[in-house]
Amino acid sequence: MFRNQTRQFSAVRILTAAGKKTPKQGFSRNKTLNSKSAAKKVSGSFHKRWRAVVSTSGFNKTATAAALPEFTHKHIKNEVASYTETQLKGLYRLGAFKPDQMNELFQRPISLVRDESTKKLFQQIDSAKNKKFIITGEPGVGKSTLLAQALALGIDKKALIIHLSHPDRFLNGTNDYYYDGKQYVQPMYLRDLLKKTFHLNNAETLKSIPLSKEYKFKTNNADGGVKSITLSSKENTLMDLLNFTAAPRSRAAHFGAVIHEISTQSLFPVFFTVDNFSRILTTPFTAYKNVENKNIHLLEFQLGKFIMDVVSGAVKFRHSGSCVLLATSGIDRTNRTLPIGLGKLPHDHYLTRYHYEPIFAELMQKGGVQEFKVEKMSKEDLKKLLDFYIKSNILLNKELNEKTFDQLVDEKYFISGNGNPRELLKCIALNPY
Repeated sequence: MFRNQTRQFSAVRILTAAGKKTPKQGFSRNKTLNSKSAAKKVSGSFHKRWRAVVSTSGFNKTATAAALPEFTHKHIKNEVASYTETQLKGLYRLGAFKPDQMNELFQRPISLVRDESTKKLFQQIDSAKNKKFIITGEPGVGKSTLLAQALALGIDKKALIIHLSHPDRFLNGTNDYYYDGKQYVQPMYLRDLLKKTFHLNNAETLKSIPLSKEYKFKTNNADGGVKSITLSSKENTLMDLLNFTAAPRSRAAHFGAVIHEISTQSLFPVFFTVDNFSRILTTPFTAYKNVENKNIHLLEFQLGKFIMDVVSGAVKFRHSGSCVLLATSGIDRTNRTLPIGLGKLPHDHYLTRYHYEPIFAELMQKGGVQEFKVEKMSKEDLKKLLDFYIKSNILLNKELNEKTFDQLVDEKYFISGNGNPRELLKCIALNPY
């Protein structure tokens, strides 16, 4: 017989056991007032999204080189072309190229020049009386590419360019802002926009535009103080106005002065362009909050009001060759604001502001904004693009060996949805078979 034995634990012993502390092991360093802990070293992490990693990893350096003609507005031909060094430098600074365009497949970004889109838009920019266009079309059809071609046109003409590539960056609530008594100002975003405008535009062009009046601003000293700076119309130019950083509380006046000088000068045309403009039309209320914890309307911001003033015609550019180009994006949701603003649908009093922003539609109608719709590629355009892809060695050898060129054209035209450029590239580059 085995006797059942139990051990009795008292509460005192349990608390005593729990209260025991294990002695510290290892070496300790005496901490002094001047001692600093060593920085922790960690290896790099794969923190970017896949598409962002692919587009920024320099894969284009190992791409196959294919000879292409340079893009020029003087001789527009229906062909695949590459941008010049001057155009590329400006377009990169503008942020005109997007990750989903897969430019890493080629040594340098390429562009399909089409009679139905490129040539037609350039002709309207040259001849139209009211040069305000909004570029529309289905996702992936080439709206941003056409806008990049128009920006290259502006660079060739040495026009003054103001470009906003991602409106979400001043709508999503991630920038600092303050209320100056009249409007909301985003000093950091305006600083970056002015810097981009300065570095993008031709230096000789900026130097040749004298200021129309005297300006006084406050700027920060190296020691953290604030000093005043004066720019006169006799001694300074637009380059001087752009080439300094105003104090945050003077940023609104600085931006307003730049816009005034650009819009009133008549020496050079102005290209005002906004990509993803549909983000603005579908998001009238920003993510920023006022003192009542309510979302602030876009028109209460200095930058937002300036954009819509250009669209409506309240701000006009004096040079007759100036134009306003807006482009929609397939990643944004749709509502009734754009079709009503273009006069395609009647005004509806019963729609909520989520589905329709009447103020924006009215401003578009007031400015006479015209639609420029980008259509899909024809089979002939697809042939030229596919021929370049074959020369660039991005098609599988299996496809090239088993099918004739005409068979490939018919197949890719069908798979790409009858000529969608993005879908064509996806079915080639992202096809594992």
